[in-house]
Amino acid sequence: MHDLITTIDNALTRPWVVDKKYIRNPNPRPVWREYDLNEANAQIMIGKENYFLSWDGHLMPAKKDQVAPDLRYFKQTSK
Repeated sequence: MHDLITTIDNALTRPWVVDKKYIRNPNPRPVWREYDLNEANAQIMIGKENYFLSWDGHLMPAKKDQVAPDLRYFKQTSK
């Protein structure tokens, strides 16, 4: 399936266009990934790991015994 989406909004400087191509997976039992793309979503993907963003801006594990993300790859700010 081929999907071409155009969003025209006065808040944008020009129309926003997405060109998406979908390919059928012949596997009778595929693993579906779920994404919730709304403004209140506090889930963050880092690599293949999912984390939760707390109300104060800190990353928290999204599952039991999850390893914390490697902070070497993030810009450190001074307080």
